[in-house]
Amino acid sequence: MTKEQKQDFTRRITQANRSGLVLIKFEMLFVYFDDICEAFRQNDKEKLKSGIHYADAVIKSFQETLDFRYEIAGQLYALYDFHRRQLAKVLMRHSLEELEQSRKMLRRLYAAFEAAARQDTSGPLMKNAQQVYAGYTYGKHDLNESLDIQASRGFLA
Repeated sequence: MTKEQKQDFTRRITQANRSGLVLIKFEMLFVYFDDICEAFRQNDKEKLKSGIHYADAVIKSFQETLDFRYEIAGQLYALYDFHRRQLAKVLMRHSLEELEQSRKMLRRLYAAFEAAARQDTSGPLMKNAQQVYAGYTYGKHDLNESLDIQASRGFLA
């Protein structure tokens, strides 16, 4: 994941509601999948292990945040566990077949969460984050973003 991608994900996380956060985590997972494929093609074992570690951490975070008061949580837990095992197989078998299988399955799950997120009208999870406004000005090659600096951010003594 590039530095610019990390900054973009960080900015988006600060503005996201619960459903948006799930979608962002899926998008991060897909970027890590791309990193794994690139490391595999370059035969870079350290980058491969690192990419698998980060992808596994995202899937693990999905498992840890499930609410087991709902029946579907048990099914999602088993599904996420399957994908974590698929990642381990990438290292053991030195093949991207399992990764591509996981990517296809998780893309469908992402589409389902995306449909559900369209109905979520709740506000951002981070209440005291800076507001980002895009489109006020344009740079030579990109869109400039402005931050709304608030004097009341943080703790007051």
